[in-house]
Amino acid sequence: MRLAPRLLGTASLVAAAALLLTGCTGDASTTDTSDSATPSPSSSGPAPSTTDPWATWDAALASVDAEPARWLALGDSITEGQGASALDTRWVDLARDGLRAAHPVEGVPGGVGYRPAAFATYGPDSPWAQWAGDRRGRTSVDTSTPDLGFRALELSPGASLRYDVVGTDLDLWWTPGGGTFRYRVDAGAEQAVDTSVAASTTGITSVTGLASGPHAVTISVDDDAGSGVVLQGLAQFDGDRDRGVALVDSARSGATVSTFTDDLPAFLAAAAAAEPDLVTITLGANDAVTTGPDELAERYTTLIEGLQSLDSDPTVLVVDEFTEGLSVTSAWDAPAADYRAALDEVVEQTGVASVTVDEALASAGGTDLGALLSADGLHPNDDGQRVLAAFMTETLARQEG
Repeated sequence: MRLAPRLLGTASLVAAAALLLTGCTGDASTTDTSDSATPSPSSSGPAPSTTDPWATWDAALASVDAEPARWLALGDSITEGQGASALDTRWVDLARDGLRAAHPVEGVPGGVGYRPAAFATYGPDSPWAQWAGDRRGRTSVDTSTPDLGFRALELSPGASLRYDVVGTDLDLWWTPGGGTFRYRVDAGAEQAVDTSVAASTTGITSVTGLASGPHAVTISVDDDAGSGVVLQGLAQFDGDRDRGVALVDSARSGATVSTFTDDLPAFLAAAAAAEPDLVTITLGANDAVTTGPDELAERYTTLIEGLQSLDSDPTVLVVDEFTEGLSVTSAWDAPAADYRAALDEVVEQTGVASVTVDEALASAGGTDLGALLSADGLHPNDDGQRVLAAFMTETLARQEG
């Protein structure tokens, strides 16, 4: 087996971490991403962009045959997919598939991309939050780690779980500073990963050379381990690690803008590790319960300017979710129009692109909004997910006509 550190080529410089090997299925390598080199937004922020806000994403789509076009979907329950009956009926997954159909790469079916170790959705509409199987020992959701969606799983000593994945490559994302975990792909030999080797934000262990198709990944922590391990998520590739459209899920039900800005440098380090060409942001409705339009605008600006500081210089698309049919507006501090006006000012100031959920719903024609919502009356059901997916596919595919 050949091991080599994988450099992520972002604002976060990476260094090799220790990976103890006894033989495994495919090649594996481990890196950690340090948040020390991640640029922090200046107090005044960058000047509004005078260039095309879509330039980075358009360039990525134009070269998708040779390089990956990475989409990081940042948001709350609307983006995480609350209301969808299954993971693969979420609008982000459907839009990812739509983008691949619009920009196909021969011989690259594509994997599902990055998914968190656990989701924050809830039943009865979306009962798939704990998508890991064969759980043993104590595991708990960690919402404090500044990873891509603040939905990591902490595995205590003696705990283990299994993830069913599909593809040719796999990345395990974990938080440095813990103990040692072991992973096994299918019936292969166990590999040990020492997460104590670096004090950074995100460690990534890569497994390559798998046969295309389904695989079982078992992750465990020894009974006598001195401390537990925080598993952030898994990225699944099916021929698309180095080309094609890839999705990075960075959303969590209940999230606010401050979820990501409270420890912005650490979050940006995690986002930098994903090297996004596009970041979509669907946030604000949860903030509005406790935050006025002006304060929300300040937080939104901080988040956008932070994303604009990434070395990958991603296209940023704000998806305005201040749509009364999808929120309990009676609990908001101000009318929806005030929040929308504040967000419009942010978009103009930062020079990013924007669309509204209203535009997506309008694409459904005469469909009654209630028919597109789940049992809670707030989140899109499978029909609503398809409506959002069709609109976002058309928006992100960037094709004329």
